[in-house]
Amino acid sequence: MQKAFYYINLARLNRPTGIYLLFLPCLFGIFLSLKKTDFTLAKSLYFIFIFALGSIFMRSAGCIINDFFDRKFDILVQRTKNRPLASEKITQKEALLFLILLLLVSFLLILQFNKYTILSGFFALILVVTYPLMKRITYYPQIFLGLTFNFGIIISSLAILEKITFECFLLYLSAIIWTLIYDTIYAYQDIEDDLKVGIKSTAIKFGNQPQAILIALTIAMFSLLIYMGISKMFSIWFFALIAAAFIILFTKSITCDFKNPKDCLKVFKDNVFIGSLISLAILLG
Repeated sequence: MQKAFYYINLARLNRPTGIYLLFLPCLFGIFLSLKKTDFTLAKSLYFIFIFALGSIFMRSAGCIINDFFDRKFDILVQRTKNRPLASEKITQKEALLFLILLLLVSFLLILQFNKYTILSGFFALILVVTYPLMKRITYYPQIFLGLTFNFGIIISSLAILEKITFECFLLYLSAIIWTLIYDTIYAYQDIEDDLKVGIKSTAIKFGNQPQAILIALTIAMFSLLIYMGISKMFSIWFFALIAAAFIILFTKSITCDFKNPKDCLKVFKDNVFIGSLISLAILLG
C-alpha cells in the first residue's frame, strides 16, 4: 500500500493542478475546432473524454521523465527532496517500467484518431522528453514548457479538422504565453535553491520585480485571444469572459508576493480558474 502511494506521488496524481493545466488547452482547441464541424454531442464528448484521459497519462509520464533527469538536483531542493526517485523510494527501473506503461496507454488512446494526430503525438513526446533538459541550458525553459503543455491545441485541431487553422495557431501562441506567465510565478517558489544548484528559469531572469514583464506578457496573451475572437467573429460572450480572465490574471500578476512561496503556489493554482474562463469563452463564442 505504501508503494502505491509512492507511485501516485511519482505521477503527481495527488497534485492534479498540472493535469488541469494540460487538459484545459486541449479543451481550448476542441471547442475552437468543433465550431467548424457537425459532430454530434456524443462524438464531441467522446473526443473530450479521450483527451482528458490522455492529459492524465501524459502529464504523469512527463513528471516521471522530469524526475528521472532531475533526481540529483531534486535531492538538493527543499520542496523536491522527498520525491520518490530522488529519495530512492522508487528505483529507476521501477520508474522506467511505470513510464513505459503510461506511454503505451497514451499511444493506444491516440490511435483512436487519424494519422495526422498520431504523427503529432510523436512530436509531442519529443517535447515532453526534451523539456526537462532546457532548464540546464537556458533561462527560458518556461517557453519550452509552453510549447509542450499546450500542444493539445495542435493535436485537437488535427484530430477534428485534419489541419492547423490560423485561429488555432493564434490560440497556441496565446497559450504558450499563458504558460510562461503562470510557470514563472511557480518558479519563484524555488528561486533560492535553483540559484544554488544551477537550475535556470525565467524567475531568475526576471529578478525580484517581475510585475512589469508579467503584465506585458498578459497583455500580449489576451491581445492574441481578442484577435482570434475578432477573426472568428465570436459573440459578445467570448469577449466578456475573456475580459474577466484578463482582469483576474492582470490583478494577480500585480499583487502576488513573489518572495512568499505559498502565495506563488496559490496564484499558480488560480490559473485553473482562468483557463476555465477561457474555455467557456471559446465554447460560448
